[in-house]
Amino acid sequence: MPAGFNTGQIEYIKAIANVNGHKTYKPIGYNRSATASTTNHLNQVTTDSKAAYGVWCLGTKPLMRDASGNIGIPTLPIHELDAFNIPKTANSDGEVSPFHREGDEGFLESTHINMRLLLPHSNGDTTFNPDHVEFRMIVFRARDRQHHLATHHKDTNNYMYNLFRGNANYNIGFSGLQKREEIQGDLTYGVNDAVASSGIYNVQSQDIMTIPVNKESWVVMRDHRFYLGKEYGGKNIYEDTFHWDWKDPIATASSDITETDNEKNYTWYIMLVANNNSLDTQDFPNVSVRFTGTTHMTSG
Repeated sequence: MPAGFNTGQIEYIKAIANVNGHKTYKPIGYNRSATASTTNHLNQVTTDSKAAYGVWCLGTKPLMRDASGNIGIPTLPIHELDAFNIPKTANSDGEVSPFHREGDEGFLESTHINMRLLLPHSNGDTTFNPDHVEFRMIVFRARDRQHHLATHHKDTNNYMYNLFRGNANYNIGFSGLQKREEIQGDLTYGVNDAVASSGIYNVQSQDIMTIPVNKESWVVMRDHRFYLGKEYGGKNIYEDTFHWDWKDPIATASSDITETDNEKNYTWYIMLVANNNSLDTQDFPNVSVRFTGTTHMTSG
């Protein structure tokens, strides 16, 4: 909610601005029609190749800084959840569909997402095999605003280099490190493949389930672990929900409603990590993840 306004004041502002006329329900879907059990959405691995992970973000993936100091849209396989693409109506008859908004101005109410994780099988088999798979789910965002447009972004932190608290005065990620004293100064990252096995300079499979998040650079909404597999009664499904109560006035001609001047950071990440806790091998279970949801907006 915008600073300085309570719920009653927000409703009054909406009433006098006449933005309660049309309600938009933007559908959000990822992997909604996939049924193949060979799908694996945790398509990245730690440097020791013993834990798998995947990352999703609300909206378009933002500008980030890489190890060379360049700022741009990352090539990382971040799965985008299309939550904020709500175009204005183009109908000349005045009819506005439930998926469009009326005019430039409106009010972004909320985003609600349902997640369903399925652990169907491993190694291409047709039956459910894993004895034990441990998961960690982290929902987080950067402390300042991240955006895919240079005119709207302020924070270029890259979770691949500084999401976690490391050893020896480093923050670390899956690809490298950042010295802690540089958090408030120039952001510089380092890639240390030569010492990857030490676990000091990037995240290893035996660290990932317990290593603390770097909360100087990132805000955490949720961080918890859960378990699936034969050892847990054959359970192979996990379901969860996420809700963001935005309560923000929006004014933009763009279909991307985050291209507005309210300074809020709408780029939230959902990270899922899977680990069988083996010291030798990882069977990389084919984890299928499905997201469905709705962004609610009023306008007109």
